Amino acid sequence: MRVTEKIISEGMIKNIGSSLRRLDRYYQQLSTGKRLQYPSDDPVGVTVSLKMRAGLRELEQYIANAEFAVSWMEATDASLDELTKVLHRLKEIAVYGANETLPEESMNALADEVAELKNHIWQIGNTKYENRYLFAGQQTRTPPYDDSFNYQGDDRYLLVEVGTGSQLEYSAPGSIVFGDFFTRLGELEDHLRNMEHENISGDLAMLEERLDQILIVRSAVGAKVNRLERNIERLGAMEVNYSGLLSKNEDADIAEVVMRLKMNEHVYEAALATGARILQATLVNYLR
Repeated sequence: MRVTEKIISEGMIKNIGSSLRRLDRYYQQLSTGKRLQYPSDDPVGVTVSLKMRAGLRELEQYIANAEFAVSWMEATDASLDELTKVLHRLKEIAVYGANETLPEESMNALADEVAELKNHIWQIGNTKYENRYLFAGQQTRTPPYDDSFNYQGDDRYLLVEVGTGSQLEYSAPGSIVFGDFFTRLGELEDHLRNMEHENISGDLAMLEERLDQILIVRSAVGAKVNRLERNIERLGAMEVNYSGLLSKNEDADIAEVVMRLKMNEHVYEAALATGARILQATLVNYLR
């Protein structure tokens, strides 16, 4: 094949363009710290990165889910702690009310306090966290207790996804925490007003049972919090591992990039110098 000045010029321009593209790639890698700029840089590497990033997003979501559930249960435990304090005060009232020497005026005062505490427990039962009701089961948008102290939630636990195909229960439905407590408190109030000291002794036993039930619920909440916190630690370790693998796959080796950049700069400069001589010689031939 006959080699003409045109072929030489076109080849030279093509080679200079290739050198410029290589320089641009290494400049990009050096400025961003990433070796993968375009899918064409490493199709397999880009595919691996996409899968890793999807895995990281999943891990981040699982961690966020678990952290929300922990916060929910911590708010639940705080409410149960307040409920426990109220129950202790109700026990004191029942002990006082069981004393047959108390006058009717004192018994009515104790009954009035029970009525106030009953309303306070109603407020605890309707506690919200992030605009959702803690003790409504899965009916978190509906107040668990209406103005007549009737339960409007359900008996189902909330579920949180903390891994692929892995769900954990959290929350404490009001039916388990409070049960028929409002009815029994109404009975305690009536017993106090009616001076029914023997029945008040039975109410005291009921309060003891309710305290035991709250302790069981709080223990279950604490166990779930511990389990979720361990799960968060495990997911966090996986996230660090995934991030490391992603960095290893995507990040540029700066020392190697600098070396290749310098080498390609020399190649580019040599190509320009050679091209200048070729173009000059071609121009002289044309003038002749």
